Amino acid sequence: MAKTTRTEPDLTGQICGYQIAYGMPWSEYCAEPKARGKYFCSEHDLAVLEEDGPVRPYGAARGQ
Repeated sequence: MAKTTRTEPDLTGQICGYQIAYGMPWSEYCAEPKARGKYFCSEHDLAVLEEDGPVRPYGAARGQ
């Protein structure tokens, strides 16, 4: 089970921040560290790539 948080992490930080749940009763975001050179953790980077193709979130930092 991945770590989650109810507050949206800063895009410029090193936390994945992929939105897992949408409202009702609250939103949840992935709190795993970003994968090296990626905008999300390795699990969510693959999910985004399969669903949307290559994505670069505006203002987001890559994992280090």
